[in-house]
Amino acid sequence: STRALSSAASDVYKRQPFLAALGADAVLIGRPFVTAVYGGEEEGVQLYVQKLKAELADTMRMCGAHSLAEIKRSMLFGF
Repeated sequence: STRALSSAASDVYKRQPFLAALGADAVLIGRPFVTAVYGGEEEGVQLYVQKLKAELADTMRMCGAHSLAEIKRSMLFGF
């Protein structure tokens, strides 16, 4: 069941689509990018973005969501 999605879900899935599913128009995730810039400059940011995309895609696949628009409140643990 998609309700089993809790702490095992990726951080990306829990924050951005979670807030979008609850009605947010936009979600900002700036702090990790600062770390990526200082740790690896442009390449660090590119690697971090690739990691976020992969985690989000994997988690969405596991939950049966094929697009961000398909992430519904019922897929979020506790809501």
